[in-house]
Amino acid sequence: MAEFDGIKERKEGKKKMPIGMAVLFIGLVAFGLLYLYLFLPQTTGWTQKAHYEAQVKAHEAITAAQHKEVEGAESKQHELKETLARGEKIYKENCAMCHGEKLEGSGAAPALTGPKFVYGSSVEDHIRVISKGTQNGMPAFERQLGAANLYNVAYFIHTRHKR
Repeated sequence: MAEFDGIKERKEGKKKMPIGMAVLFIGLVAFGLLYLYLFLPQTTGWTQKAHYEAQVKAHEAITAAQHKEVEGAESKQHELKETLARGEKIYKENCAMCHGEKLEGSGAAPALTGPKFVYGSSVEDHIRVISKGTQNGMPAFERQLGAANLYNVAYFIHTRHKR
């Protein structure tokens, strides 16, 4: 045994590495090289910049869709307000004389505030009654008003229901 700085080593222990350690060392080196080859950006094509740009595009697509939905909802709300205003104008010109200015009804015609109606309470039911009339004295207004105006009046009446 040689002694160096107070450390005693045996000469026979220096000659051979255990076979298990050699296999483990070579295996780890091979695995590391394979790992580097398989997952380097040059072999996979993956880069942080491309990943970031894909995420930005996905976020922009989502926000554009949300903006379109909000814009669509705003335009739809605007259309409904216009429909309501046109329906109120047409109602006052053609229906108020019998059903009253505030849909309260008069001796000649019933109130249109609901909550229940004899001929149905949906917008489609109102359109049918206004366009075809009833046997109880309601005249047909299909030719006078036209399809668009029928919908406007029916929507106006439908929004005034007491539910």
